[in-house]
Amino acid sequence: MELPLVLAGPIVRRVEPTRATFWIALSEQAVVEAWVWPGVQVSIGGGQVQSNDGFAAHSTATGTRTFGAHLHIATVTADVTLGGALAPGSLFSYDITVAGHGGLKELGLLSDSTGPGGSIDAAAPPRLALGYLKDFLPSFVTASPTLADLKLVHSSCRKPHGGGPDALAWLDDVIEAERLNVATRPQQLFLTGDQIYADDVAGPLLPMLTALSKDLLGYDETVPMAGGSAGAGDMRVPVKDLPALRRARLVIEVAKLSTTDGASHLLGFGEYAAMYLAVWSPRVWRELPMPESLMTEISKATRDANHLTDYEATPLGIDGWKEHEAAAKARGASTIESDRAAVLAFAQSVGKVARALANCSTYMIFDDHEITDDWYISAPWRTRVLTSPLGRAIVRNGLLAYAIMQAQGNTPEKWADPPVVAVQPPPTPEFTLHGKLEALVGDGSAPTTPHENEVDGLLGLTSPTAVPAVNFHYTVDGPRHRVNVLDSRTRRTYDSTTRHSPPKLVGTALDAMLPAGPMTDGRELLVVVSPVPVLFPRLFEALAQPASAAVFDLKTHMVRTEAFDPANPSPALTGTEAYDIEGWGAHEGTFNTFLRRLATYPRVVVLSGDVHFASSLVADVWTKGDDACDSRILQCTSSAAKNEWPAKMRAVLRGTRSAQRLLQGVPFERLGWEKNHGILLAPGASMRPGRRARLRREPIYVPAGGWPAGTTLDGAKPPDVRYRISVIRDERPAVERGVGAPVPATLPGWDPADPIGVYAQVAAAHQQLLISNTEAVRLMVFGSNIGIVSFADSGNGEHRATHAIFSPVGDGTTGSPFTNHSLEFSRPAAGAPPVLTAGE
Repeated sequence: MELPLVLAGPIVRRVEPTRATFWIALSEQAVVEAWVWPGVQVSIGGGQVQSNDGFAAHSTATGTRTFGAHLHIATVTADVTLGGALAPGSLFSYDITVAGHGGLKELGLLSDSTGPGGSIDAAAPPRLALGYLKDFLPSFVTASPTLADLKLVHSSCRKPHGGGPDALAWLDDVIEAERLNVATRPQQLFLTGDQIYADDVAGPLLPMLTALSKDLLGYDETVPMAGGSAGAGDMRVPVKDLPALRRARLVIEVAKLSTTDGASHLLGFGEYAAMYLAVWSPRVWRELPMPESLMTEISKATRDANHLTDYEATPLGIDGWKEHEAAAKARGASTIESDRAAVLAFAQSVGKVARALANCSTYMIFDDHEITDDWYISAPWRTRVLTSPLGRAIVRNGLLAYAIMQAQGNTPEKWADPPVVAVQPPPTPEFTLHGKLEALVGDGSAPTTPHENEVDGLLGLTSPTAVPAVNFHYTVDGPRHRVNVLDSRTRRTYDSTTRHSPPKLVGTALDAMLPAGPMTDGRELLVVVSPVPVLFPRLFEALAQPASAAVFDLKTHMVRTEAFDPANPSPALTGTEAYDIEGWGAHEGTFNTFLRRLATYPRVVVLSGDVHFASSLVADVWTKGDDACDSRILQCTSSAAKNEWPAKMRAVLRGTRSAQRLLQGVPFERLGWEKNHGILLAPGASMRPGRRARLRREPIYVPAGGWPAGTTLDGAKPPDVRYRISVIRDERPAVERGVGAPVPATLPGWDPADPIGVYAQVAAAHQQLLISNTEAVRLMVFGSNIGIVSFADSGNGEHRATHAIFSPVGDGTTGSPFTNHSLEFSRPAAGAPPVLTAGE
């Protein structure tokens, strides 16, 4: 099928005082240029504006890089004119011109459109004018010159068929409302992980992606089928022959993955690239298949050879769509009809997301779903997957797609052609990877082993302990803040190579990713992007997840003895994998080390996602043995943009007072020593074995409270560090939260002849109120959400940070900041440090 010239973009990427970078994907090779002007501008044609103002920045002519016959990507950087600068806290408009085709106006991107045209399929969702008004150019705002006016947005976990509305589309509403107000318009957007879901793909969506993949690459991509039955050996199988809803057995048995949602897992590089285009652009969408077409019969020989899920062998013993649908549901597959409806609804929001990305500088980092669920969760996982040709191919293809779709916009100078200078510097690993990928794609449907090996060496896939040559972490400097974006996936290390020990998320790269503070260049705030929250509610981290994992292991490995059947080639899923035991707190030593590194900066904001709820926590840290707080660390979590919890579960968590109290818990306090602790037990006192074990470790971290009566601290050995972690609650009165008076429920009259029926009606009315959106959530948001972090002067050179969590209004087409968590960054506001408390 013929593709539109513009596949996706433009997306505003890295913006600095002297340059601005834009990303665009085209279906043809082309030369691209970027033009930037101050203020609001109206286009009169490629590279020209109605005001006739001079441009503030302009790029050199930049050729696209070829990653398929019809996949050509340009990351183009406009440098400021001589002596100029992109002034902080200012609005700029831009145009992207494609040689021979004109600018955004001629490309049809500055006006609304629907239906077919320009090789866009009739089933494509609406496209919106990128400048909000016809012929107006898209724009962006540079980071504020003062911390008080800084406005950051963050979002994560956006699954097309996930529950709830698409919260990232609400950012478009915010930008449109504040388009001309530089002081209130969002300045930087951080996508903190799971921009795509590669493992959990809706069955009706995958055929569209597979077809789009072939059109992008120009051939039917293949993947290795090592380990196939009947002497399959190292044969390669076309991805198109591995249908939707049938891939779960393949990715578990052959690729050795641990995802529990792999029925339609992405496999090829082209499929990964197609998924990125689909979630960012309405222009590549096509008609989705009807459910009946997904359940076509496949011969037993083909199923066995390709390790396909076997829907034919059902207990029903009859063929036909309805019987197959029932079998699929019995085996835990998604309901195809509802998935199709969810994906079609998602598609309607993609135009708004495309426009938001075109109007706000955007920074990205991966989490697990960009590749597969549980990616590198443990050393055994990494060993078994990377030693499987198919497993390694899936990780390779996902990382390569991430590189061209996300990574190169974060650090464009590393991926660009080296400068032409007298003494040529060696090429960066990132630039080298671009060239190796082009060669690999050029191999066509059967990639050559040498090209795969060259790519694998750069990505750290040559062995289970290899370290990537390519760096995915990066830093972004603003006038008064610095952002350090962590790669918490590719540089992990583990305590054990044979057991499922929790990962050390940044391995030995802590100094490279986050040098010790404080900053001495006038910047006042450190922002850290960690895909997994650094601070996490203790109910989940210390109790719910470990307990669930233990129960899972008990059932799987002790009760279900068939998990140990040597004839079963699939790896037995562990509780660690099933319940994602891989957060910062899972490895206590790593957590304490990282918290102390953060505490070298007096004011820190951490932006995270991953966990499918939004919340805010604060950690206060005292060091050096004194009572002056050294650091206040605000953890802002926003997840999921589209993958919310079921409505009934949200109602329980929102409406049950005991659930809210459990989630908030009590402040979590620790005392720590590098060595030689100062705990003094009273004569004859005893303590629990866990605490005794903690006192034997180095460094030593122990709870501040709950000690046996008479326990004291040696005055000559004060703690080297003390910290307190608390969950923040929205304490504003209802009128300030915009909630208003609660809507009374319509209650039934009393009927003494049917008291049980009346009580049932009252309970139903109560549940209906809980499910409705009339009451703001004060503590945690379990529905679709995005977060906006802003700052205000609070006097004496200090600032107050507010994490506004947007949640759905009405039918979810818009969102509102019902929940606001606020933190005074004044370190005295932390109060007194934790003290040892005796009495259990």
